[in-house]
Amino acid sequence: MKAMEYNKKEINLNRKLNALDKFVIDFISLLDNYVIVSGYVSILFGRSRATEDVDLLIPKITKEQFKDAWKKIHENGFECLNTSKIEDAFEMLKEHAIRFSRKGKPIPNMEFKMIKTDLDRYSLKNKIKVILNKWKIYISPIEMQISYKLFLGSEKDLEDAVHLYVVFNEKLNKEELTYLINKLKVNDNFKLIENLEKNENRFREIK
Repeated sequence: MKAMEYNKKEINLNRKLNALDKFVIDFISLLDNYVIVSGYVSILFGRSRATEDVDLLIPKITKEQFKDAWKKIHENGFECLNTSKIEDAFEMLKEHAIRFSRKGKPIPNMEFKMIKTDLDRYSLKNKIKVILNKWKIYISPIEMQISYKLFLGSEKDLEDAVHLYVVFNEKLNKEELTYLINKLKVNDNFKLIENLEKNENRFREIK
């Protein structure tokens, strides 16, 4: 990964954009308030893996606000994969995520959902601005990303958590990370990634 500057509220990252980055940038440029969570965050910071979707949270919105967003999204070359009807899409959005992709290209797609849980609210309230070259992308705090990936617990999620922990280890707010790990009750998985991170560092020293 190319040069990166990091503080609590902003990360500056310079690297070549890939197709997924361009998809994300084009879509989020149409939104006023959002936060990106989950797998794309680790990919953004150099994790080499494929993904079909990008997870995005928005604040709770009214039907009229959704209609405005829907119109803007469709006028700029995207379509909803779930339904072509605004009313149906809004009803779905109340309980579940809906997905948007470029017209005629279902992959990659944006998993678009309103905040519902305390963790969602935490991510939106404490989001971090990433300046990717000249583009702004808002993501969930790294400490939340690591903790939530540990909570999900699949092999892919644990590898995402390890990657972020290695990349940001010296910059993490350890008190915040400990709080979130305890809140999500993932202490055992955290001990696992600490060991994996130590092994990765030893491997680098050997190389």
